[in-house]
Amino acid sequence: MASTKTEPSEPSFDLFSSLQFSQTLRSSPENADICGGPCSFYMLNYHRDRILHAAHNFGWQKAVAALEAPDSLELIKEKCMDTVHSTLTEAKEGIKSAITIRLRIVISPSGSITAEGNPMPPVPLASLFPNSLAPPEYPDPWSVYLDSQPTPPTDLTRYKTTSRTHYNDARVRASIDSFLATEEVILWNPEEWIMEGSITNVYFYREDKGGWITPSTPMDDLTGQKEGKGGTAGTVRRWLLEKGLVKVGDLKKSEVKVGELVWLSNGVRGLVLGKIVRV
Repeated sequence: MASTKTEPSEPSFDLFSSLQFSQTLRSSPENADICGGPCSFYMLNYHRDRILHAAHNFGWQKAVAALEAPDSLELIKEKCMDTVHSTLTEAKEGIKSAITIRLRIVISPSGSITAEGNPMPPVPLASLFPNSLAPPEYPDPWSVYLDSQPTPPTDLTRYKTTSRTHYNDARVRASIDSFLATEEVILWNPEEWIMEGSITNVYFYREDKGGWITPSTPMDDLTGQKEGKGGTAGTVRRWLLEKGLVKVGDLKKSEVKVGELVWLSNGVRGLVLGKIVRV
């Protein structure tokens, strides 16, 4: 399928990636491996890589130069820490050392990097870096729905941008009215291939395909010859693939069954268990 690209000369959006800040992450050897040492930012290097890949795709040369600069990670950390300090300043005394913050790193076509942040509930390290994907014995899963309409794949679905109308529309159709809701809607393309969730990557267990699988994305073939089924390549998804906990595998919406358990992931919450309740 040919890619539908937005002209880089007049972009109407920025690129971004969301992650969490927590001092607990400094004790994680997995996070240290990704970040090159103890780090309070969840998979920070993977977030930079993800935005850089998108900037290359859109031909944003100034953004590419900013993200490929030797000090790019230090600059991103500086922007994030400024936001962390601002958030901590507003926090109540006595909880500052334990606070977890949702951060959003944003880069414009001109290469300007900014960060935004808000407090969020803490997430256990076991949800950020699990040893396996065996579902809990007594799960308390999110409610997961299949969208009622297809979403045509474009570069605005394949890469993380601030143009998110297609995701917001899917959430409205599923009657999900808050980002705090423990609910998710899964998007699928006009050929009925599963793409991703509105705020997550998704993983299905298929024994005949070797275990947990996740729909294909452009990042699965860095030569650019494959574009996947239309969804994004998340940072947690990358880690799970590198660890061999999941495999790339495509499936149609007709293969998804009510009652089956799925894993959902993003760079803020890590992994959460879901259950298909409507197809």
